[in-house]
Amino acid sequence: MLPLDILRKEFPATTNAIYMDVANQGLISRTTLASIEPHLNNRLHGLNDEESMLEHVERTRARFAQFINSAQDEIAITKNASEGINIIANAIDWRPGDNVVLCPKLEHANNVLPWIQIRDRYKVELRVVEPDNGSIPPDAIVKAIDSHTRVVALATVTMVPGFRTVMEQISEACRHYGVFLLADATQSVGILHTDVSRLGVDGLVVSTVKGLMGLYGSGFLYCRKEWTDRLSPAYLARFSVDFGNAPESAPVPSSVTLRPGAPRFDIGHYNFPGMLAAYASMGQLLEIGTEAIDQSVTSLARRMASGFLDLGLPVCGGSPGSHTGSIVAVGDPSDLVEGRPVGACIRSLHENFTKNRVIVSIRRGMLRFSLHLYNTTDEVDRILELAKSWPK
Repeated sequence: MLPLDILRKEFPATTNAIYMDVANQGLISRTTLASIEPHLNNRLHGLNDEESMLEHVERTRARFAQFINSAQDEIAITKNASEGINIIANAIDWRPGDNVVLCPKLEHANNVLPWIQIRDRYKVELRVVEPDNGSIPPDAIVKAIDSHTRVVALATVTMVPGFRTVMEQISEACRHYGVFLLADATQSVGILHTDVSRLGVDGLVVSTVKGLMGLYGSGFLYCRKEWTDRLSPAYLARFSVDFGNAPESAPVPSSVTLRPGAPRFDIGHYNFPGMLAAYASMGQLLEIGTEAIDQSVTSLARRMASGFLDLGLPVCGGSPGSHTGSIVAVGDPSDLVEGRPVGACIRSLHENFTKNRVIVSIRRGMLRFSLHLYNTTDEVDRILELAKSWPK
């Protein structure tokens, strides 16, 4: 693993602020920035590097597969997590009476809206599970699953309060009933060690802009091999189908063969800068080691949560435990349910941190601190000092 002082030089933003807003938007590194420049220079000077860029897309697909311990042909290239969710939602042969199980109050809107549309379009039931003190409750999810369930949709780490979801029990139930388990891993991949085999998911979506330290407009969809041939893409484009060795400009035959595996879900042309950035940033993350990053951020989050509790601040989830990942939320989890406006205490605390160059977000009434590999113990202690001296 790189020494921390060398690593932090890769992220200039860390020199003038404490950045704990990865759940909103991750920092990019100097290496990632440099990786995009040759392609942009080619575009500037009218040099067509499309062939080499398409080869690079496949290298990036392979690197993400390595990143989550899957096969390369189980990865589709998307523009974000939302597109990945919609791809799966619209690839299933829905029948009236089917149902989808989810916990909407802990999901990002983009993992709720597609299922509302599916409900209305195909007369599918949405089985809503309520949060349990800010957590997605595995027992309640499993209880909601039956022989008519087609999809369970959930976040591996929620947007807020940012708890890890216990997956094993849910995965076992989904396999028993033949249910597609779809995970939104945008708040975990790149930050917390992710192995799709251990998670037991059938699909996983992620944007590259957060934990993967990449750009907006690019993402990945993992779809387990056993499922791809059972799903029918709602959209087709040149890179969705197998044209053999025919050039892109060749006439389209009257019938087409889908590409094997998840690449059949690739829609349209690729975001080359996004793929270049993702390849470079994933290389850095792999060099450091995702298990080491997981251990580091979890340790820092536990230290922060314990420190806030010692100061009498309301940490969602209470004392650190197995639910703790890289996110710490200060506030009342009942705000998630009741939708109350942001309290004066939380707003004042946020203003105090902002004034002292600590970058964090307010989400659903809670002050959310989200960490990554470049955060340090000194930064956590500085935040606790600011909270202690905060003029309530």
